[in-house]
Parts: sequence; C-alpha cells; structure tokens
Amino acid sequence: MKKSLGIALVILSTFAFGQNTMRFSQINFAQGVNNPAAIAHDGSMMIDLIFRNQWFGVDGAPTSAAFNGQYEFNQSMAAGLTMSYDRIGVNQTTSFAGQYAYRLGFDDKRTLAFGLGLGIDNMVSHLAGTQTTQANDPAFAQSYAKVFFNGSFGVFYNSPKFYIGGSIPRLFQTTNSDVEPGFQPPRWHYYVSTGWYLGNKRYTFNPHIQLKGGINMPFQADLLLRNTFINRFSINVGYRSENSLIAGFDVLITNMARVGYAFNYDIGSLSRVKGASNEIYLGLAFPYNNDREDFGKRRYINNKGGSLSDHRRHSRRKHHRRGRRYGRKHKYR
Repeated sequence: MKKSLGIALVILSTFAFGQNTMRFSQINFAQGVNNPAAIAHDGSMMIDLIFRNQWFGVDGAPTSAAFNGQYEFNQSMAAGLTMSYDRIGVNQTTSFAGQYAYRLGFDDKRTLAFGLGLGIDNMVSHLAGTQTTQANDPAFAQSYAKVFFNGSFGVFYNSPKFYIGGSIPRLFQTTNSDVEPGFQPPRWHYYVSTGWYLGNKRYTFNPHIQLKGGINMPFQADLLLRNTFINRFSINVGYRSENSLIAGFDVLITNMARVGYAFNYDIGSLSRVKGASNEIYLGLAFPYNNDREDFGKRRYINNKGGSLSDHRRHSRRKHHRRGRRYGRKHKYR
C-alpha cells in the first residue's frame, strides 16, 4: 500500500500545474522563511535551520529544508538571505533569495514591517528515472530542469505580547509545464501567521496559528500551543487541519542556541500507510531576545528612555567614543 501511495505521489507531482510552498510545524521560530518582513525580530543576528521529512517510509514523500540568515542594521532596517529545498515525487525545487525589511516604530515597543524578497528558483524533474507500469512511457522519457526568477512580499506587526503577519511567498508562478507562467495573482498562495504571549518569566503560554489558502486550493491551518518554562524549555502540542496531531519540544541551550523537534501523527483514514512526519529545528542568535516582558526595554529604548531610531544621536555618540579611544580630547557635537 505504501508503494502504491508513493507511485501516486510521483504522478500527481509530475502533472501538477501550481507551485508548492513549504509549510512547517515550527514556523513560529522561522517565519522569515515564508515572510520577508518577519526577519531579525528575536535577535540582531540570527540563523534558522529547519528540516522536515513527511510521511516517513513512503517512497517519494515530501521532504523540505530551509535556511534563513538575518541581520538587523538598526531598528528601521533588516536584511536576510533564505535558501530552501523542497522535493515531492520526482520534482525538486531549490530556491535562493535576498530579503529586505523596513520597519515603522510605534511607542518604542511595537513595529510594523514591510518586506520584499527577490531571488531564483531551480526546478528539476527526474522523469527518466521513474519506474512506470507502462514500459517506455513517452511522458516520462526525458528529465529536465529550469531556472526562473521569483519574488515574495510580506507585512509583519510585532509587539511584546502579540504578533501577526501576512505574506505571498511566490509572486511568480512559473512551472516546468509552462502553463500560464509568470505573474499570476489568481494562483498566489497566501500565508497568515499570528500569536500572542500570556504569562510571566516562570511560565509563558504562546498560542500560534498559521493559515494558508488561495483561489481554487484547499484551505490549510495549523494550531500550535507552546508552553514555555523559565524562558528555557518548551513543550508544544497542536493540530493540523489535514487531520493530524502535532507534538514536540524546544530548548534554549544557551542565550545563542535553540533546538527543537516536532512530530506529526496522522489520525485520518490513511494513517496506517502515510507514516509519521518528523521536523528538526536549529536556531542561532547573537544573542536571543527571548524575554518578552523586557522586549521593549531591551530592544527599542536606549539608556535615557529615548528611541533607538534617533540615528543622528547614535552617530555622535559613536564618534565621541571613537575620539576618546584614539586620544582626541574634543567632542563631536
């Protein structure tokens, strides 16, 4: 039965016209993978690595991996680099993109960011190596590859207790089939991700909801309930709309490293043949701003209570310190 399911995946992935966009259970950590506006919010320098093996044991089942490096220039601007790999059946897509986010600050604690990503996708179909029931099937006679331009857009609102974001991960819908290629808004996939924080330093409850939808495509949703103890260790449970349960944990090993694991178990009619899904996350930040109670004070307010977005004041202070370091007595005003 598992082999039959694998063959069906190969056929469906080969003749599908729309692009697949990745979906992870621990996306609350790596939101920048699908939203260029949600980068460098939990640290000035960050790296997110996430790997997902879906339906373990099924030949041709989806496998996804993503890397997202992020750097915050100042309160108003951040940049990132994202790379991803997504395979289903005989089709695989490798993507590279640069990201830029511009932020508007409110009350030194809340920000609204707009993000844009630009890059390329490399799509490969290994049709020639496919085992088919009909010998010398012309539809599977030749493998091919294609490189094409793509982009993404997103918005993200962040505050000490609440966050919400929306994005379009792929603005251009070019596929190997060349059916309606390019800029096709009716075929966009829309992502909405939101969550909030309740509790204190000893215990924090963080419900997170991720929605994915589009025209003429099934609506998909994830609910993740994250329970964090002393800002270090979290136990996560949740539900995926495809009738599967989510369970996992994450640990902040040091102020600069976090590891996480998520497990999906299908409870639907295909649970005996689909297998379970496993997901591993590794995050690095220098350092993490994990204390949400001190979010505003630690990230957006300077020692005198003013906003860190006053770049002129910071420039004068930097030059003044530099002058004292090299023995100059005069001050930069």
